Amino acid sequence: MGIIDSIELPTRATIREMLERAGAHFELGRLDAAESLCREILTEAPENTEALKYLGLIAYKTGHAAAAAKILRGAVGLDGANSELMFHLGGAQFANGEPALAADSYRRAIQLSPAFFAAIVNLSNTLLHLGELPAAEAAATDALALAPANPEALSNLGQIQLRTSRLTPAIGNLSGALERARNKPQALTNLGVALQASGDVDAAIDCFSRALQIDPNCQLAERNLLIAMFNQPHRTETERFAAHQRHGAKYRKLPARRMRFKGTSAAPKRKLRIGYVSSDFYDHPVGRNLLPLIKNHDTQAFEIFLYAEEQSDDDVSAQFRADADYWISTSGIADAGLARRMRSDGIDILVFLAGHFNRNRPSVAAHRAAPLQISFHDGATSGLDEMDYWLTDALLHPEDTQELFTERLYRLPEFYQFTLPGHGPEPTPPPYAENSFVTFGCFNKPEKINDRVFAVWADILRQVPGACLALKYRNIYLDAGIADAWRRRFEGAGLDPDRLILLNGDDAIGAHLKFYGGVDIALDPFPYNGATTTFEALLAGVPVIALWGTGFIGRVAATLLTQIGAGDLAATSTGAYVEIARRLAGDGTRLASMRRSLGAQLKGSNLCDGAAYARNVEAAYRDMWRQWCQGERRPATG
Repeated sequence: MGIIDSIELPTRATIREMLERAGAHFELGRLDAAESLCREILTEAPENTEALKYLGLIAYKTGHAAAAAKILRGAVGLDGANSELMFHLGGAQFANGEPALAADSYRRAIQLSPAFFAAIVNLSNTLLHLGELPAAEAAATDALALAPANPEALSNLGQIQLRTSRLTPAIGNLSGALERARNKPQALTNLGVALQASGDVDAAIDCFSRALQIDPNCQLAERNLLIAMFNQPHRTETERFAAHQRHGAKYRKLPARRMRFKGTSAAPKRKLRIGYVSSDFYDHPVGRNLLPLIKNHDTQAFEIFLYAEEQSDDDVSAQFRADADYWISTSGIADAGLARRMRSDGIDILVFLAGHFNRNRPSVAAHRAAPLQISFHDGATSGLDEMDYWLTDALLHPEDTQELFTERLYRLPEFYQFTLPGHGPEPTPPPYAENSFVTFGCFNKPEKINDRVFAVWADILRQVPGACLALKYRNIYLDAGIADAWRRRFEGAGLDPDRLILLNGDDAIGAHLKFYGGVDIALDPFPYNGATTTFEALLAGVPVIALWGTGFIGRVAATLLTQIGAGDLAATSTGAYVEIARRLAGDGTRLASMRRSLGAQLKGSNLCDGAAYARNVEAAYRDMWRQWCQGERRPATG
């Protein structure tokens, strides 16, 4: 018999006694008992804010965030000077996918109680979620002034510094948070993300692996681990596939295998409902790749639903909304509930974008949310039994591809499509003419520049006397720790650090493209190629040296070069990579010619023909649908 059970309420208990008993039940996790008492109190005192508070918290704890927010709003309306109610309302609003309202509630709680530490920490975290980084940093600093060693505040500050390219202090604060963290898997994952961004992929993978040892269901750690593995040149396709298979197996739902959509019309030529699922419907590489397809879709044959895990809202988001038939926010909706919504929407084909990246939701596919489910713009197999197709092309996945996958491949004429910026760069003379030396450049993430890549680049610099290497990725190289590490890397390879040029600027596309005016030849990393960076370099007239890899992520740059008629810049070995770079660096006439022509070749290629691309992709959808209608479906099991 528990302590609470041994004490009976008086026959005529007061409301205060009932509230105390309800609070005790709540603390012990006896939510049903607490709820019954609170409802009894409210029959006598409908405006009792303490009882309303407990009802709201019970709704929150049982996963009913909308109901919790409604109850707590009512309580706040009765007692607007209660900072605790404001704080709990903020938590419910955040859980209900209303972060802006949550931030307002936390601010009001702090106005009422300026030293309300938990509200300050939650405000910082909410503002970080909203991307309001200066305000988030101010709140994190206020929290640390009250509690300098608090792990939540340290974590918030570290994540803000990570987002603003201050990686050395970010790693320091996230390491400090890890030492004191109650949630070790989350803290390890946060630190791993910062280490990966700095280029220390092996240390990052160690963090993600440790997080998964503690909590095998830590989804964020596992997804980051899968992405980090792309950057390791020693990983085989078999190893990557096995990791994705293990990930996919965690989401296996046997009832989904039995779902046959018998009520769905199997007419091959009818108008189809296409759903796209993404967190990237904004000015993001995936968003820019997808926009031409959405803008040019056949409105007579297809109805477009965008399921948005919203993390940003900008002019590109507005274009998506304008060109789609339906925009559905998925924030705060669990996978099973979202799959039910998609089935009720009558989606015929569901397209999951960039599955393992950002806040995308490929795990919804495990619930069989639509008759056909397609992976699009992911870096590898989804590993999910219920993902039917993986869109690709014959260059990314030739017939003899070494890559392994759980889906069926569907090869488009061209996989990639790019949105041209409104104001592209005008061709400029190669900088070598003025500098009297060749400048190689790479504007990819530091994590892609592994030791094998750097060894090849160092060989190029040794064979091209006086040549320099320019690096840029947002403002990362303003970080003194990162810059010093790169100078030491040059010294370790026997290269003069003065041959290293570190560029910075987290700029809009027009300003960013101007930096290519200082680069003669771009060097693409491997095994994880650049897609957007390759496109941007070519648009600026800068030739890109690439290496053909074994799988999707390692064949992107060479594929793009081939598709614009510059396939001779793609090497089949690292030795050939070095030789192509060396010869091109010594051919000033060709460099000048390519500077004038590459941008036009790109713009005139199928990679920038949105209308033709939309026809090709929608023809693929129609072909897949025809096969489904003819019964060419995966067999049901279970």
